[in-house]
Amino acid sequence: MSRAPQRIIDLAHLLKPVRNEVVGLLFNRYVFRTLQEIIRRNGRLQGLPRGKFSDWSQVLYAVATSVHIRRLANESYQRQDISLTKILDDAIRDPRDLWRCFDKHFPLEAERAMLAARRRGTAPLEVEACRRLLGYERTLLLRQCEKAIEFASRRVAHSNPSVEVRTKFRDLDQAVDAIRLITEKITLLLYDRPHDLFEEMMSRKISPGWDAIFLEPWATREMLALPLGEMEPPRHSSQ
Repeated sequence: MSRAPQRIIDLAHLLKPVRNEVVGLLFNRYVFRTLQEIIRRNGRLQGLPRGKFSDWSQVLYAVATSVHIRRLANESYQRQDISLTKILDDAIRDPRDLWRCFDKHFPLEAERAMLAARRRGTAPLEVEACRRLLGYERTLLLRQCEKAIEFASRRVAHSNPSVEVRTKFRDLDQAVDAIRLITEKITLLLYDRPHDLFEEMMSRKISPGWDAIFLEPWATREMLALPLGEMEPPRHSSQ
């Protein structure tokens, strides 16, 4: 089997930690959706005061997910950051060896980009076509993640609940889906084979029986009568 060009190897190296981050995003959403469906299907867990736990979990999920999305899809990043936007920018700067990958796996998109490059007359045409294809993915990523990033930047990062944002859970889902699909697309380009990050998440993160905890009672009335929220956690001698 022939060795991939060094440029492809370098981009694949940058992509690996991003893929791990996306697996984490999919895992958090899977667990959150499971919890929310259990609460939705069990009327005894709804309404005050029992609904407080559901409200708390929604806030935690929204905060963690929006921050995660901002890290992966923001236009502003540091050199050492794990960022999907950074990978796209790096590839746009130097799309060497990517044309063959686009032409093989996404021929219709590649054909349209090449026609546009020819109309513009920019040489070399393959480089211009690749930049157009990668630029489209970058634009799509930023657009689909805009509301999630706005929530993380304006509400979460500055802890200012008075700031008006219109981010909904469906906006978080839209961002997660876009990040997943673009990451899978780049994976196909660089590794020359399809890869389903949801399947990877299920095999790596979800063990059979993990949800059996929801069948167990969590506490007795006597236990809940204790000031549990004020108790310091036990510490080992090494801590």
